[in-house]
Amino acid sequence: MSLLYYILRRILLGIIVIFGVLTLVFIITKLIPQNPVAVFLGTEGMRDPALVKQVTEQWKLDRPIWEQYIYYVGNVLRGEFGRSSWSRGPVIQDLAARFPATVELSIFAFIIAMCIAIPTGILSAVYRDKPVDHFSRVLSVIGISGPPFWWGILFLYIFYFILGFAGSGRLSEGMTPPMHVTGFYLIDSLIEGRFDTFFDALKHIFLPALTLGIGATGFTSRLTRSALLEVLRKDYIKTARMKGLKERVVIYRHALRNALIAPVTYMGLLFGSMLGGSVLVETVFTWRGMGQYIVTAVFATDYPAILATTLVIAIIYTVSNLVVDILYTIIDPRVRVA
Repeated sequence: MSLLYYILRRILLGIIVIFGVLTLVFIITKLIPQNPVAVFLGTEGMRDPALVKQVTEQWKLDRPIWEQYIYYVGNVLRGEFGRSSWSRGPVIQDLAARFPATVELSIFAFIIAMCIAIPTGILSAVYRDKPVDHFSRVLSVIGISGPPFWWGILFLYIFYFILGFAGSGRLSEGMTPPMHVTGFYLIDSLIEGRFDTFFDALKHIFLPALTLGIGATGFTSRLTRSALLEVLRKDYIKTARMKGLKERVVIYRHALRNALIAPVTYMGLLFGSMLGGSVLVETVFTWRGMGQYIVTAVFATDYPAILATTLVIAIIYTVSNLVVDILYTIIDPRVRVA
């Protein structure tokens, strides 16, 4: 099976998954026993029959369910998610304003997790049952066991209240955000040449990123260790050692590539889960991203915002899976034939 055909097939399956999520979310919103018009207009607005009728007709709520579904899908395909009932602005604009903050946080957390997890996993495998391995395993278990919100509160207490390190939010109070180019404060501040803003944003992103990535660090480290130990038992590794190759060459040139198949698979899914699962971390650190937006939308019963964020998360997971599948075929071409 060619790589192009494999990728096209995965894209098609991804579109089907997104369409399924779209349909499922639509059905769930129709099962919730609450009038979306009442949520949008509020108590005062519901006293105006003309306004109620206008919104009902605008949202096609007076039409059969299948017509509502077609209208809903058509709007989504055009990128129209309606207006938020609490921000009173277009949902697409709300997401565009908050999505970069979540992506920046997730990328930073991902980098921290991988820079720690992969090397410690390799060291644990190379020095199996040595003090380095035992120490790494203990840290991994601690990282996996603690829930993100607990780590967030602990880090805030230690670094902010005791050590006076940067606290919640993306910038310190009184610090003006950089000019919007990418929405990433770290990049935009460098583009604008505001290095004081860059270092302030760097201090503020460190704790939430560490909180978001600490569990993934422990799990990825254990996964890397297990995968590398399994590969090191293979016959071709024994043959390479018998030929007199240096241990560094055996590990990094022959063993590591095959051992990284499982971690790479998890890493792709991990990045998607970070983007979609940053709700608790963003809430603890008052990080104005998509996770905090989801929490607000749920408490406000904001149907358009809930629908849009759910769809965005589904797309993120689908794209993450697609990237993982492509990387998988590059690392192990045998996957294409399967």
